[in-house]
Amino acid sequence: MSTVISHFYNEEYLLPWWLKHHVPLFKHGILIDRGSNDRSVDICKKLAPHWEVRESKVAEFDALLVDREVMEIEAECIGWKMVLNTTEFLCFPDKQPFFAKLETLGSSMYHIRTIFLVDDPNYGYTEPDPKVPLVKQRHHGFILPHAGRFIHRYKHGSYTVGRHSTDQSFTYLPFLDVPDPAFVIKCYFSPWTEELKLRKLQIGPTLSASSIHSRLGHQHLVNREELEQAYLHYVQQSSDLRLYPAYQRLWE
Repeated sequence: MSTVISHFYNEEYLLPWWLKHHVPLFKHGILIDRGSNDRSVDICKKLAPHWEVRESKVAEFDALLVDREVMEIEAECIGWKMVLNTTEFLCFPDKQPFFAKLETLGSSMYHIRTIFLVDDPNYGYTEPDPKVPLVKQRHHGFILPHAGRFIHRYKHGSYTVGRHSTDQSFTYLPFLDVPDPAFVIKCYFSPWTEELKLRKLQIGPTLSASSIHSRLGHQHLVNREELEQAYLHYVQQSSDLRLYPAYQRLWE
């Protein structure tokens, strides 16, 4: 069994791409609605009718409570489990070899490296096609040395806040010099459309007082000008991912 778990809040822009991508990869999905007032729930029910849609117990965006909620849900599931945001797409060349590899390598938890997509403003990107996989329409970004997400078969992930690290024992999944790399491709500042900008700007007003006080999720407390400045900062780190052999092998 394999299960993907994801919170969502007003994600009608990204959800169609995200669901079409992940429904074929995971046998089960648990989608947690954090009070959406757009078409997100309807999109989930239409594109993943056999998956669960639940209402979140966390009314505000609170990093600590959100992670606690997903770990409680993980404890209900058996087999491989992965928690992803709607901006994050698990990518590998072929489904069967990927899950077989997890078994063969013998670990109960793997860290999968993240590729951060950032649109190059000089490349000439146009509005993405809703009928084409989003991860195949953008190919500029960067990889940080240790950033990634986890897939595991423990009772729960025992994550630290933000799920970027864990108290569990884990193995880094090889991605260099292997014929079958796997990455989490994150729509960080891509596609840099008005819809994605609004998606980013809507999060800050929903942060809990506790999160603000603890500076958890502080990157969401930005106005439009500050968001554009952040984009221009990360563009400086971005390059054409098609120049990297590991990225090329994702699409062979």
